[in-house]
Amino acid sequence: MILDTARGLAIGLALVFGAAGLAARAEPAARPPATAVLEAARASVVAVLPDWPDGEVNTEEPEGSAVAIAETGLLLTADHVLGRATEARVRLGDGRVLPARIVARDRATDLAVLSVKADLPGLSFGGDPDLGEPVCALGNTFGLGISVSCGIVSATGRGGIGFNAVEDFVQTDAAVNPGASGGALIDASGRLVGVLSAIFTKAGDGDLGVNFAVSAALSQRVLEAVRADRSPRRSLGLRARPTPPGPERPGLEVLSVAPDGAAAAAGIAPGDVVLALDGWPVRTLAGLRGRLERADAQGRVLLRSGDETRALDLELED
Repeated sequence: MILDTARGLAIGLALVFGAAGLAARAEPAARPPATAVLEAARASVVAVLPDWPDGEVNTEEPEGSAVAIAETGLLLTADHVLGRATEARVRLGDGRVLPARIVARDRATDLAVLSVKADLPGLSFGGDPDLGEPVCALGNTFGLGISVSCGIVSATGRGGIGFNAVEDFVQTDAAVNPGASGGALIDASGRLVGVLSAIFTKAGDGDLGVNFAVSAALSQRVLEAVRADRSPRRSLGLRARPTPPGPERPGLEVLSVAPDGAAAAAGIAPGDVVLALDGWPVRTLAGLRGRLERADAQGRVLLRSGDETRALDLELED
């Protein structure tokens, strides 16, 4: 369901979120009407027009999306939207096209940061949404302008899908199609819970209801690192590989540990199996790195050492 008019926005959100559901989740204070929530969020999302060298165009996805983040003056987008671009422009909701500066690119998470001289309202980051929670995706679908589609959260903490080196995805069945990459996945309160990143399909580039957004916590980490002029990378100082399928709980087998790294300081040794980080199962390196590089990462590791299972606390450094 893609909605573009104020009436359609109201009907669509009512159908997906449900008036009763909104009332049950609301505080006693008045909540903005469904239309106002979506219209406010849509004002924070812009179309991205990447400028490739020599006038070339990305034929697969010539336009993308970006979302303004509250109190930063910056926008987040999907790095693959920029592709080979050295410059970019953004198209606002009123049709104006303005130059955008590419502030930073982080290919490992498929995120990039833009800056544009425009007074755009920004979205605030939300926490991890609940399984089955209603969400809406806002993006420049097929270059038609900022559209809205709504669905539910299918899963959180998805990693190891194969798109990026660092993955912490919110999976949703809200329709996401080419052009929406870099757009916003929002909750019923209009908070940003993910930056639209990928569509999972067998063939072609159409929506099959399995779509991924970089989690708010990972997006926030990348944005904070850019603002602080540092890398978003964190390292445990170990090499690991997925354990083979079998009767034991899967995880990452530690192959080696750097003597001066966080893993060695915590007491992790070769042969240990990392089962979970901060309570989340980790079975792939991309998933481990995704949980490790979230803004809210705590560094609580669950290990299997021989026949013993133990928990350790890591000292995480920025």
